[in-house]
Order: sequence, then structure tokens, then C-alpha cells
Amino acid sequence: MLEKLDGPFAKVAEAVASGEFALWIGSGISRKAPNLGNLIDSAVNYLRVRALDPATAAKFLPKLREALVLGEANLAELEMQYPTPFEDWPQHAAIQNRLWNKYSRLLDIRIKGEPADFMLWEAVDIRAAFAHPAAPAAEHLCVAILVLEGAVREMASANWDGFIEAAIVLLSGGANGVLQVVVDPNQLRSAGGTARLLKFHGCIVYAAKEKDPFRAYLTGSHTQIVEWPNNPLFAAMVDTVRGIATTHKSLVMGLSIQDANLQGVFSAAKKANPWPWPPDPNAPGHVFCEDQIKEGQQDVLKIVYGDAYNDNMDAIQASSHLQAWAEQVLIALVIQVIEKKLILLMTKSLQAAGRDGSVAGLASLLTGLRNDVAEMALVDPDDESRTNFVYKAIAVWSRLLGIFRTGSLPTNPDGYEPISSSGLQQLALDANAVSAGLGNFAAALSMLQHGRASGLWSLQLPGAGALADGAIGAKGLWDGADLRPIFVVKGAAEALSLEKAGAFANNNAIVLHADDTWNQVMGSGLGSRRVRGAPGRNGRVITRHLSIQSLVDRCPDVETMKTEFVSEVSL
Repeated sequence: MLEKLDGPFAKVAEAVASGEFALWIGSGISRKAPNLGNLIDSAVNYLRVRALDPATAAKFLPKLREALVLGEANLAELEMQYPTPFEDWPQHAAIQNRLWNKYSRLLDIRIKGEPADFMLWEAVDIRAAFAHPAAPAAEHLCVAILVLEGAVREMASANWDGFIEAAIVLLSGGANGVLQVVVDPNQLRSAGGTARLLKFHGCIVYAAKEKDPFRAYLTGSHTQIVEWPNNPLFAAMVDTVRGIATTHKSLVMGLSIQDANLQGVFSAAKKANPWPWPPDPNAPGHVFCEDQIKEGQQDVLKIVYGDAYNDNMDAIQASSHLQAWAEQVLIALVIQVIEKKLILLMTKSLQAAGRDGSVAGLASLLTGLRNDVAEMALVDPDDESRTNFVYKAIAVWSRLLGIFRTGSLPTNPDGYEPISSSGLQQLALDANAVSAGLGNFAAALSMLQHGRASGLWSLQLPGAGALADGAIGAKGLWDGADLRPIFVVKGAAEALSLEKAGAFANNNAIVLHADDTWNQVMGSGLGSRRVRGAPGRNGRVITRHLSIQSLVDRCPDVETMKTEFVSEVSL
């Protein structure tokens, strides 16, 4: 996936990192939400049980038949099956499959004397179906990271679930001001956040907690979907969603856009401000994360590009179709956003030191590390997703950056440590981020990657997770080499915090300082120790402190930096 984002979709990747894209989200990213087939079974069984009860048969038997006709079933063949649970019928799979594609029609079956949403609220019992959600999956975690890194500020979701909200609460530690969730249009007037999530078809989390007013916003039946653009209840939401489609490029994931109400949003947005073709020098306005582009998505391309579509359909579809599922795309985008931010901060740091010529070489090493991390993003055969990888990657990254910033393990073990909430375009102007030593933090990672890629040492994840295990581990690739804990710290204060906590008790740590304060305060005798023989074999094992800033200052080029670094870390 990274090859695409580095190649034909490089402008898309840059635009995402810079906050130009809004996310349009559908059920395809929430694979652990209640299964639609089970919801269909619940609806049919609700009608079936009441159709058999003499007290309610007159009211519900015609509606059971209506549902089965909708599923293209032969009623005469099924009457003998009514006493049996729907899922045990021989015809169950065929009927359920047909109703799957007519779910909005099934929800539109009306029961005399009951509210219009009776099928969803009572027959399906949507509250119970969503009552015990799974943990956020890879897609939701990655969306949360993109929000925390300032890359995504606008999201429009057709999903009822609360997975994205849960992921942001988990990774931010429940911090206020991160996400503004809008279900009721009155919430548009509430305090904003780093990002905004427009749940334009409602939210079951809100509706289950507070039926009034949030039940009314759950949109699922055919009639509700058709009336949505013109329903006064949704007027402010429709305007806001249309505004996002007008002002932001659209990255669509898990959303088929098969319904006319959403296609109308993109049509109105085009009318307000047409999308040009070709889009050069900018990224295309609409990109779909799908293995195969869907009919509704193709309709959107025809709508937004108008007459230009006919003459350029192959080029338009090629530039708008990532040919990958949302999980793959989001993981790649997160890795690339982190890489781009680190390279930007490292570039500013090197330029400030007069080492412009070292930028390309160190950036190349950082990209190599990025690629190695991406190769670890494998599908778990049991879970059939990359969710476990994402959770582990978040823990390792947050441990690494948390130790750098504070000299201690992260206080929130489940949290994500962002580089900065500033997007890529704003990062260079973020004085706090620029002055935080992260440029030299990136240079340290580049140097560690050099040794790994050159076959001098391996990099390993910390074992038991104790502070003394380091941020990461490194082991020389020679017989008898010991695994050494590596700590990357901002400066002397963080190193002293680690020392006080016993992190260096084994006297084998390697401490990489972003600045040169340690050497200045402690003196050269307690600073880095240089070993001029074969790396790691002649110097005795001690805790070693190495200043990245000093390395940058005294080394005129990348090759000299590599040589000096390998010598001084003595692995």
C-alpha cells in the first residue's frame, strides 16, 4: 500500500497529511458491528412469534407475509414453517440473502398504531443489538490516530455504532476537546474539537442513553432515507454535510453511496463549487478505498466530473480508486503521516545546524524504517484482521515517545502519544513541536535503522515491558552479543528521571540524547564513550550516553555520522 501512496497516489497522501480530506465512513469499516443477517433474523422472528399468537395474529400475520414477499419467498411453501424459528427454515439462507439487499424496505414495514420506526426500535431491538460492542478495530484506531495527529478534522459517518468515538477516548485518555460528535443538529452549536464527526444517520449510543431526542435521528428505512434531504429535522445536518462535500476532498471508506440522498449531497456540492478535471497540481477530489469500485461510487464520479467523465473515465477511475480495503489504507496513512512529520522536524533541525546536506540520507533511513514497520502489519489468522498489530504498534510507539518526553513509561498504558496535534502544513509553525527535540529524535531513529539495515545489530521490542527493558532493544549480530536496552530522551532531565527510577540498574543501557545537556552538565568523562575497535567487542559494557546534537554538529555528512554513531554506541 505504501508503494501506491509513494507513487501514483502521492498527492493524495500529502493532502491527507495536510488535512485536505474529509473521511466519509460506512459500515465496511465496522466489521464487528452487529451482523445484518442477525438483525434480519430478529425482525422476521419478532413478526413470526406475534403472527402465531391469536391475540396479535390479525395485526402481525399480514406483516410477516409482507416481509417474506419482500424476501421473494413462496408463502404457500412457508406456512408450515411458521412455528419454527426463522433460522431453522430450509429457505432461511435464500430469504435472508434477498432481505439483506432490501433491509431498508424491511425496516419500512409499518405496523398499524405503532411509530414509523417500530421495526427498527422494537422488532429488531436495535438497542439490544448494539448493547455490548466489541473493542475498536484497526480502522477505528487508525482514524483516531489521524485525528490526534491533526490530519483528519472532518468526518461524515452513516454508521450508528460508537467505535470511532471509543477509539478516540481510548487513545486520548478521554481528553476533552478532541472530538465533537454531532447527531442532533443542535450539537453543531456545542464546543468544537480537534475534529468533528457528523453522524448524519443517527447514533445508537446516544439513542440508547437518551431516547428523546436521539431516537428520531436513527435513519434506516427506505422512506427515512428518501426524505432525509428534505426533512426539517435534518436541515442543519444536511447543510453541514453538503458543506464538507463542497470544501473538502473526500476519502470514502466502507460507504457504498448507493442511496440517492447521499448522491444528491455530492451533486449539490458540485453545483456550489465544481471539482476540476484534471485536478493537477492537486490531489483528485474523491478517492475510494475499495477492492472493486461500487456502482454508487461510480455514480458519484459521474456526478462530480460531469461531461469530463466521458472523455476521461479511465484516468478518473484510476486516480480515484485505491484498490485496497480501508484497513490497509488507514494503516499505511498513519505510518506515512508519522514519517512525514518526523522528516519535516528532522529537516528543520538539520538546517538549523547547517547540515542541509544530511537531510536526504537521514530521511532515506527513516523511510527504510517505515517500510520495515509496514511489513510487520500482517493479518492475524484468528482475528482475520490487522487489529492486533495496530494495538501493539501503538504501545511500542507510545512507549518510545513517552520515554523520550518524560523519562518514564506512559501514564495511560492504552494511549497513543502523538507527535503533535498540528497537521503537516501547520507543523513547521508549531513552535512547541519544533523546539521539543523531535528532529534529533528522528535522527536517532535513522541511525538505529542504519545499523539494523547494515547488518550490525537487530532491533527488538522490549520484553516484559519493565522500564529497564528500554524503549526498544538492540543486539549486536556477533556471537556472544547481549541484548541492550535503548533509551531515546530529550535531554539530561529525562535521563536523570530514568536513572532515578532504576532504568540503568543493569549498567548496560544505551541512552541517546536529543540535545547535548548531559555532556555539558556531567562532563566529557560521563558522556559518550568512543570505541575504536570492532564495534561492541573491545569496550566493556557500561551505560553509554550519546548526544545526537553533538553528533550532528561535529559530523559534516551522513557517512561520518554513521561511522561515529556505530563506534560510540558500541553494540
